[in-house]
Amino acid sequence: MQRSAKTNAENADAYERHQQKCNEIRAENSVLLKEFAAWMRHQDLAEDTVGMHLRNTAFYVQTYLLYEQPLRPQEGCFGLDMYLGSWFIRKGPIATPGTVKTNGTSLIKFYSFLVEKGMVTQQQIDAMRKAIKTDMKHWQERARRYNDPEMTDPRKIWI
Repeated sequence: MQRSAKTNAENADAYERHQQKCNEIRAENSVLLKEFAAWMRHQDLAEDTVGMHLRNTAFYVQTYLLYEQPLRPQEGCFGLDMYLGSWFIRKGPIATPGTVKTNGTSLIKFYSFLVEKGMVTQQQIDAMRKAIKTDMKHWQERARRYNDPEMTDPRKIWI
């Protein structure tokens, strides 16, 4: 009984530290997202386009990057296959081939902004662009299969 209470207390402490870290990163991300919106407006993007990229990016940095292990945006530019090819399809608000593509575009735009801020390198965004170009059709096909009501074998979604 005593061991169980200690484990529960340790788990509660770990959870509290995780939440504190997430809240700290969310606050930083909020500032960064405001700067990103201003950066896009400075590029004369239409307000609807700014809103779309901002929503897509906010979901990525405020939800996905904090989901398991809290990561800052500059630490999260490597796992696009896991995000666009799986997690977004399963947990995103609306995962279609089109939204997978627009989310990829939004992330490239956001990370281009981070390059200008000196938070990531040009080599990192070049690798992102290459991954997106190489894997986008595959990710879109996964999203199509995921939404296909005639798909009877869920294992075939992720091939």
